Amino acid sequence: MEQEIKFQDGESYEQWMGVWSQLVGDQFLDWLSPETAKTWIDIGCGNGTFTEQIYNQHDPSEIQAIDPSPEQIDFASRRIVSKRASFQVGDAMDLEFEADRFDYATMALVLFFVPTPEVGVSEMIRVVKPGGVISAYVWDVFGGGLPMEAISAQLRNLDIPHPLAPSAEVSGIHTLESTWLEAGLKEVEVKQISVNRTFENFEQFWDITTSSPSIGPVVSKLPADVGHQVKTMTQDALGVDDSQTVTIHAFANAVKGIV
Repeated sequence: MEQEIKFQDGESYEQWMGVWSQLVGDQFLDWLSPETAKTWIDIGCGNGTFTEQIYNQHDPSEIQAIDPSPEQIDFASRRIVSKRASFQVGDAMDLEFEADRFDYATMALVLFFVPTPEVGVSEMIRVVKPGGVISAYVWDVFGGGLPMEAISAQLRNLDIPHPLAPSAEVSGIHTLESTWLEAGLKEVEVKQISVNRTFENFEQFWDITTSSPSIGPVVSKLPADVGHQVKTMTQDALGVDDSQTVTIHAFANAVKGIV
């Protein structure tokens, strides 16, 4: 049975993916260039990292944030305490909001976790007003853009299976573009967003990155000698000793269009 990637710990997610999400989110919001005092829905909000960026940078009149994980919603709801922000458990393919409700609908690092991405996009379109904006960004899974690619590459070299997001194929920039165009959205644009994150040393990079729910459970269950081999191969591939800083390059593909 294929392992499922589950996000259930807002605290560890913050240390691991929250930092990456903020790095990409800043560039994404600059590119999106949204108006202030508008209504938003943040779908798959996780622990609220990106929701907080929207809230702080673009002063929404209302922001509804949903995620399938109660644990993540619990963490996120403590992040922003405001009558203008609301967090609730929800399903990206069946939004519990009326049609034409929002000015902006967005998914940050989420679309490739939606079982049927086209349904998720159609739901975003349904709840957004005519003239509103539908947007998303996802790590470029097959292009090598994932933040854990340095470790994933060694798992592949050793033929050790590890889970990918269930709809990983949607992460390619051309697939994102065609998904938006086929949904009937107008003025569709795509952009690749590149970011770097520096860790104090290899051990910090390894510890934080193996807390990822996609590779962490895989690495932790390996026999000790194999786990050590993966770690050594990763450090060799990065070309750093124990005392050097480690800078990791990652990139995401972004898309936007008008209803």
